[in-house]
Amino acid sequence: MEFNRKDLQNELISLRASLYDVNTRLPAYGACFETLKQMTEDRYLGVVLLQVSDLERLESVFGFDRYEGILRRAAFHIQDVNNREFGGQLLVTQRGIFDDQFCVFAPYSLLSTGALLALERIARRIYGALEDELALHEVPGLSLHLGYSMLHYNPFLRFERLVHRVIEETAALAQRQEETELVLHELELRQILTRQAIHSVFQPIVHLESGEILGYEALARGPAGTPYEWPEALFTFARQSRLSRQLDHQCKMAALEAARNRPEGKKLFINTLPTTLDDPDFLGEPAVELLHQYGLTPTEVVWELTERHAIENYDAFRTIMQNYLAMGYQVALDDLGTGYSSIQTITHVRPSYLKVDISLVKDIHLNLLKQELVSSLLILSRNINAQLVAEGIETGEELRAIRALGVTLGQGHLLGPPAPHFATEIRSL
Repeated sequence: MEFNRKDLQNELISLRASLYDVNTRLPAYGACFETLKQMTEDRYLGVVLLQVSDLERLESVFGFDRYEGILRRAAFHIQDVNNREFGGQLLVTQRGIFDDQFCVFAPYSLLSTGALLALERIARRIYGALEDELALHEVPGLSLHLGYSMLHYNPFLRFERLVHRVIEETAALAQRQEETELVLHELELRQILTRQAIHSVFQPIVHLESGEILGYEALARGPAGTPYEWPEALFTFARQSRLSRQLDHQCKMAALEAARNRPEGKKLFINTLPTTLDDPDFLGEPAVELLHQYGLTPTEVVWELTERHAIENYDAFRTIMQNYLAMGYQVALDDLGTGYSSIQTITHVRPSYLKVDISLVKDIHLNLLKQELVSSLLILSRNINAQLVAEGIETGEELRAIRALGVTLGQGHLLGPPAPHFATEIRSL
């Protein structure tokens, strides 16, 4: 008897796990058919589907904690709107367990007058609340897509199948909205590239003991006051439109053009995608001639490779890296501690600089684990004869903690914000 009770408990736990999302604490809509049937009152039911686009990319770059945190907050805000504005009458579910789509059902009692207009008002209100929430996460490229439709009760058709069909219909509407937005983003990005509307600003990289400026990182900017102003958004839209190579090339050229007045003897750090290192303009004798036009030599250029992008072909990557190093270029490995970090990457890059991601620097004075991680990276940098750069230093407490750990190079708003001109003095040490 005891065995049967435990067996039944395990079955119930498994059943609940298949019907409820442990992260958002929302049920899958498939667990709610009886409730949904009652909500129709034998007439009709409103269905709203909301999907956050590009969350898979976010999870691959920042990890599942960030991904699940956004979904958890989104679920909270939908429920909050439901309770505050609709008296808790909406049924909030997910399309499936571990899914990134929310299905919200509006009962007949909320829709009985002007049904479709009432449903649209509900959909737009939820959409607005979620859009505001996504903006707070400051993850460029994330967008919200909406579909809504009516389910008309038909006693001659199986109710569960009716629900599935209307969910598919609303999902298709949301998908069409996403596709339309992608087309518009591609058209706008092509216009930006045609107008050569990319420019660079520069942020100093500083010796933390002496205050001397080692060099400047060139940071790309799109047209001010638009969704394309920041590089994260630019490259997200470029990836979706398959324009990454064209955008990356224009960003590099904008950096060189703006660097003509660079203080003598200071290095220029230029960001590059791993997939565009084979750009012929930056290899061999043509590259030497090109750099000379802007008052540079290869030894003054540091290419920053972000770890947020996977390197798919290490053999080709190693060959290109050998050519870069033979030319006198230096290489920095950016965003260390995030994304696709690997010993293999460090081995093939042979970097002169390792740049600690801002996520490890933020509030480091309050976090012993972050201090240990940065200490480990410092040991690694010394073992491979590279210099460690702490990015994103924004407070005096962070600066003091970084210096106490033995990090000698830093970058961040506290030392100098990105600016169209080259800073010659730092703000604080």
